[in-house]
Amino acid sequence: MIPRTISLKKPKYGYYFIILAAALSALIHVISKPMLENSEYSVEINPIVMAFLIYFICGIFFTPLSKKSHSISKFGKKDWMFMGLIGISEVSALITYFYGLSTSTAVNASIFSNSEIIFALIIAMLVFKEKLRIKECIPFSMIIIGMMVIPIANDLAQNNFSFGSMVTGDILIIFSGFLYAVDITLCKYVGDRFDVKRVTQIVSFVCAAVAIFVIAMFQIPMDIDIAQLPGILIMSILGTGMSTLFFLIGLKLIGAVRTVLLYSTTSVFGVLFSGLMLAETISTTDIISLILVLSGIFLLRNKLAEGEDEINEETSISNIAKNKVSANRGKHVPKSSTYQKIEERVIFQSWIGAG
Repeated sequence: MIPRTISLKKPKYGYYFIILAAALSALIHVISKPMLENSEYSVEINPIVMAFLIYFICGIFFTPLSKKSHSISKFGKKDWMFMGLIGISEVSALITYFYGLSTSTAVNASIFSNSEIIFALIIAMLVFKEKLRIKECIPFSMIIIGMMVIPIANDLAQNNFSFGSMVTGDILIIFSGFLYAVDITLCKYVGDRFDVKRVTQIVSFVCAAVAIFVIAMFQIPMDIDIAQLPGILIMSILGTGMSTLFFLIGLKLIGAVRTVLLYSTTSVFGVLFSGLMLAETISTTDIISLILVLSGIFLLRNKLAEGEDEINEETSISNIAKNKVSANRGKHVPKSSTYQKIEERVIFQSWIGAG
C-alpha cells in the first residue's frame, strides 16, 4: 500500500521512484556481464541457468506480495495458455539477451535496452493496420539510427567489417527486444484482467519451469560459484522485484506518460554503470547513439500526450482498469491511438519483465 500522505500530497516523489526503478533495472546489464564470461576468479554461468535463477527468485519475491491478489483458481484454461506463451517468449528473450551480452558489451546492451519499443510499434502497426505519419517518422528513425545502425556500424568498423562475435552479440540483444515485444502483446490479454503482482508471480515461475526443462533436456550443468550468488540476488530482488514495485508506485503518482518517459533513462544508467563498474570505454559514438535514442523516445512519448488534452496525469491503475471494464460492458470509451496502445504494453512489460 502507498501511504495516503505520499499519494495525495507528495506526487513529486513519483519522479524519485521512477528514476530509482530505472537505476535498479540498469544493474542487470552490468552485474550479469562478468558472470557470463570466463575468468580466473569465477566460473562462467550458462545463460539458461542464470535465467532460471533470476525468474525463480523473482517468483519467490512476489509470492508474499500477491497474497491478497486474485486467487489462482480464478484463472481459466485460456488464461493459463496465455501465461504459458508469455513465459516461453519472455524466458526466450532473457536467454537470448544473456547470450548476446556474453559477446557484446554492457554499454551496447544498455543502448539496445529500449529496442522493444520499436518492435512493439511495428507489431501495433501490423495489428491495427495504421501507418506512421511524416512527423512521426522522425522520432522513429532517430531511435533506429541511434539504437541499431550506429552501434552495429561502429562495431563492424572496429572489426574490419567482419561479422565477428561482438556484432553477433549485438544482433542477439536486438532480437531479444523483438521477443520482448511479442511478450508485451501477449501480456496485454492477462494484464487487463488480473492483478499484475499475481501475474508476475505466476509468469516468473512459468519462466523458471521452462528454463529448468531446457536445462534438464540438454543436461546443462548448474555451475555456480558461491561468490556469484549475491549478484544474482541483486539482479532478482533489486533489479527486477524492487524495480517493478517502484515503477508501480511512480506510475500511481505521476501518470503513465511521464512514467514511461523517465523509465527510458534505464539506458543512461546502464551506460554510466558500465563505465564506472566494468571500466568499459564510453566513446563519443556511444553518447551520440544514446542522445538519438532518448531524443526519439522523448518525441515519441510526446505523441502519446498530444491527443490527451484533458489527461489526468495522476490517474491510478485502478481507474484505468475501471474504464476498460466499462468498455467491455458496452459503455462508450474513446478509441485509443496506436501510441496509447503501445504505451500500455510497454508499461505492462516493465511490470512483468525480468530484465
